[in-house]
Amino acid sequence: MATTSMQLDSALRDELAEIAVRDFEGAALGEVVRRLVREYKIQRILRRYEALRADPEEWASYQAEARLTDSVAGERLPSAAEEYPEYNR
Repeated sequence: MATTSMQLDSALRDELAEIAVRDFEGAALGEVVRRLVREYKIQRILRRYEALRADPEEWASYQAEARLTDSVAGERLPSAAEEYPEYNR
């Protein structure tokens, strides 16, 4: 992966460094930014789920679609009991 640089004011750089030490076991600042971006994306997904749950009709539709997808994804796959008979005692 190619690297690049970016300009940050010193206060923001220092704040990232503090976060790196306090919350990310001293990770490099690039890794801290990567983890913060990942956390931001996860929070966006969670907010979308909250919005879905707030609308009972949309939530029911989502759950129905998820059940359909889950049942198709598992077709013709063995159960854990079939796959690991040595543990069925």
